[in-house]
Amino acid sequence: MPELYLDRINTPKGVFLILFSSEGIYEIFFPGSGPELEYRHRKVPWTQLAADLNRYLAGEEVDWGKYPLDCSGYPPFTAAVLKEVKKLPWGRVCSYRSAAGKAGSPLAWRAAGQALKANRHPIIVPCHRVVASDGKPGGFSGPPGWKQMLLELEGAIAPDSLQDRK
Repeated sequence: MPELYLDRINTPKGVFLILFSSEGIYEIFFPGSGPELEYRHRKVPWTQLAADLNRYLAGEEVDWGKYPLDCSGYPPFTAAVLKEVKKLPWGRVCSYRSAAGKAGSPLAWRAAGQALKANRHPIIVPCHRVVASDGKPGGFSGPPGWKQMLLELEGAIAPDSLQDRK
Protein backbone atom coordinates (compact mmCIF):
# COMPACT_ATOMS: atom_id res chain seq x y z
CA MET A 1 0.00 0.00 0.00
CA PRO A 2 1.33 3.46 -0.87
CA GLU A 3 2.05 6.08 1.78
CA LEU A 4 -1.23 7.91 2.31
CA TYR A 5 -2.06 11.40 3.47
CA LEU A 6 -5.35 12.76 4.72
CA ASP A 7 -7.19 16.01 4.18
CA ARG A 8 -10.71 17.17 4.97
CA ILE A 9 -12.96 19.16 2.68
CA ASN A 10 -15.81 21.09 4.27
CA THR A 11 -18.99 21.28 2.21
CA PRO A 12 -22.58 22.30 2.98
CA LYS A 13 -23.37 18.54 2.99
CA GLY A 14 -20.70 17.75 5.61
CA VAL A 15 -16.99 17.00 5.78
CA PHE A 16 -15.48 14.71 3.13
CA LEU A 17 -12.28 12.89 4.01
CA ILE A 18 -9.78 12.53 1.17
CA LEU A 19 -6.90 10.07 1.25
CA PHE A 20 -4.23 10.66 -1.34
CA SER A 21 -0.85 9.28 -2.29
CA SER A 22 1.91 10.49 -4.54
CA GLU A 23 -0.05 8.89 -7.42
CA GLY A 24 -3.29 10.78 -6.81
CA ILE A 25 -6.54 10.51 -4.90
CA TYR A 26 -6.62 7.11 -3.20
CA GLU A 27 -10.02 7.20 -1.51
CA ILE A 28 -12.90 9.58 -0.82
CA PHE A 29 -15.17 9.16 2.20
CA PHE A 30 -18.64 10.71 2.34
CA PRO A 31 -19.53 12.82 5.38
CA GLY A 32 -20.06 10.63 8.41
CA SER A 33 -18.81 7.49 6.68
CA GLY A 34 -15.06 7.69 7.09
CA PRO A 35 -13.40 5.54 9.68
CA GLU A 36 -11.24 6.98 12.40
CA LEU A 37 -8.04 7.45 10.48
CA GLU A 38 -4.54 7.83 11.73
CA TYR A 39 -2.77 9.11 8.66
CA ARG A 40 -0.44 11.97 8.22
CA HIS A 41 -2.36 15.18 7.66
CA ARG A 42 -1.36 17.16 4.63
CA LYS A 43 -3.22 19.58 2.44
CA VAL A 44 -4.48 18.09 -0.80
CA PRO A 45 -2.01 19.13 -3.50
CA TRP A 46 -4.88 20.02 -5.82
CA THR A 47 -6.23 23.17 -4.22
CA GLN A 48 -9.08 23.34 -6.70
CA LEU A 49 -10.55 20.05 -5.42
CA ALA A 50 -12.39 21.65 -2.49
CA ALA A 51 -13.85 24.36 -4.72
CA ASP A 52 -14.89 21.81 -7.36
CA LEU A 53 -16.50 19.51 -4.80
CA ASN A 54 -18.50 22.42 -3.39
CA ARG A 55 -19.50 23.56 -6.89
CA TYR A 56 -20.62 20.02 -7.73
CA LEU A 57 -22.70 19.72 -4.55
CA ALA A 58 -24.30 23.06 -5.43
CA GLY A 59 -25.54 21.53 -8.70
CA GLU A 60 -22.83 22.66 -11.09
CA GLU A 61 -21.27 20.28 -13.61
CA VAL A 62 -17.58 19.69 -12.88
CA ASP A 63 -14.87 18.11 -15.03
CA TRP A 64 -13.19 15.59 -12.70
CA GLY A 65 -10.74 14.43 -15.39
CA LYS A 66 -7.99 16.76 -14.20
CA TYR A 67 -7.59 14.91 -10.89
CA PRO A 68 -5.21 11.94 -10.86
CA LEU A 69 -6.55 8.80 -9.21
CA ASP A 70 -4.50 6.15 -7.42
CA CYS A 71 -6.23 2.98 -8.61
CA SER A 72 -3.66 0.61 -7.18
CA GLY A 73 -5.03 -2.63 -5.83
CA TYR A 74 -8.15 -2.88 -7.97
CA PRO A 75 -8.66 -6.30 -9.62
CA PRO A 76 -8.73 -6.12 -13.45
CA PHE A 77 -12.52 -6.41 -13.85
CA THR A 78 -13.15 -3.80 -11.15
CA ALA A 79 -10.68 -1.46 -12.83
CA ALA A 80 -12.38 -2.03 -16.21
CA VAL A 81 -15.86 -1.32 -14.82
CA LEU A 82 -14.71 1.83 -13.02
CA LYS A 83 -12.89 3.05 -16.13
CA GLU A 84 -16.11 2.73 -18.14
CA VAL A 85 -18.30 4.30 -15.44
CA LYS A 86 -15.92 7.25 -15.22
CA LYS A 87 -16.95 8.05 -18.82
CA LEU A 88 -20.64 8.47 -17.92
CA PRO A 89 -21.53 12.12 -18.48
CA TRP A 90 -23.27 14.39 -16.02
CA GLY A 91 -26.98 13.68 -15.72
CA ARG A 92 -26.86 10.35 -17.59
CA VAL A 93 -27.33 6.88 -16.13
CA CYS A 94 -26.70 3.35 -17.34
CA SER A 95 -27.65 -0.07 -16.00
CA TYR A 96 -25.36 -2.48 -14.18
CA ARG A 97 -25.76 -4.80 -17.18
CA SER A 98 -24.62 -2.04 -19.53
CA ALA A 99 -21.62 -1.21 -17.32
CA ALA A 100 -20.63 -4.90 -17.29
CA GLY A 101 -20.97 -5.08 -21.07
CA LYS A 102 -18.84 -2.00 -21.62
CA ALA A 103 -16.21 -3.59 -19.37
CA GLY A 104 -16.22 -6.67 -21.60
CA SER A 105 -18.46 -9.07 -19.64
CA PRO A 106 -22.15 -8.44 -20.46
CA LEU A 107 -23.39 -11.30 -18.25
CA ALA A 108 -21.43 -10.14 -15.21
CA TRP A 109 -23.87 -7.46 -14.05
CA ARG A 110 -23.76 -8.68 -10.43
CA ALA A 111 -19.96 -8.58 -10.53
CA ALA A 112 -20.23 -5.04 -11.94
CA GLY A 113 -22.31 -4.13 -8.90
CA GLN A 114 -19.60 -5.53 -6.64
CA ALA A 115 -16.97 -3.61 -8.60
CA LEU A 116 -18.92 -0.40 -8.07
CA LYS A 117 -19.28 -1.20 -4.37
CA ALA A 118 -15.46 -1.27 -4.23
CA ASN A 119 -15.18 2.18 -5.86
CA ARG A 120 -12.84 4.26 -3.71
CA HIS A 121 -13.47 7.40 -5.80
CA PRO A 122 -17.19 8.19 -5.49
CA ILE A 123 -18.40 11.28 -7.34
CA ILE A 124 -15.18 11.41 -9.42
CA VAL A 125 -15.93 7.89 -10.66
CA PRO A 126 -19.72 8.37 -10.66
CA CYS A 127 -20.95 4.98 -9.48
CA HIS A 128 -24.18 6.72 -8.44
CA ARG A 129 -25.03 6.98 -12.17
CA VAL A 130 -25.36 3.19 -12.49
CA VAL A 131 -28.87 1.93 -11.81
CA ALA A 132 -30.86 -1.30 -12.02
CA SER A 133 -32.29 -2.36 -15.39
CA ASP A 134 -35.79 -1.59 -14.13
CA GLY A 135 -34.76 2.02 -13.48
CA LYS A 136 -34.56 1.72 -9.69
CA PRO A 137 -31.47 3.22 -8.08
CA GLY A 138 -30.00 -0.08 -6.90
CA GLY A 139 -27.23 -0.34 -4.35
CA PHE A 140 -24.80 2.30 -3.24
CA SER A 141 -21.85 2.17 -0.90
CA GLY A 142 -22.35 5.74 0.28
CA PRO A 143 -24.63 6.92 3.07
CA PRO A 144 -28.39 6.33 2.77
CA GLY A 145 -30.11 8.81 0.49
CA TRP A 146 -26.94 10.07 -1.19
CA LYS A 147 -27.37 8.16 -4.46
CA GLN A 148 -30.87 9.59 -4.95
CA MET A 149 -29.66 13.06 -3.93
CA LEU A 150 -26.72 12.99 -6.36
CA LEU A 151 -28.92 11.79 -9.22
CA GLU A 152 -31.46 14.53 -8.50
CA LEU A 153 -28.65 17.09 -8.21
CA GLU A 154 -27.56 16.18 -11.73
CA GLY A 155 -31.11 16.21 -13.05
CA ALA A 156 -30.82 12.53 -13.96
CA ILE A 157 -34.14 11.70 -12.32
CA ALA A 158 -37.34 13.29 -11.15
CA PRO A 159 -37.51 13.39 -7.34
CA ASP A 160 -39.96 10.45 -7.05
CA SER A 161 -38.99 8.32 -10.04
CA LEU A 162 -35.94 7.18 -11.88
CA GLN A 163 -35.80 6.87 -15.63
CA ASP A 164 -32.98 4.97 -17.34
CA ARG A 165 -31.60 7.35 -19.95
CA LYS A 166 -29.54 5.93 -22.76
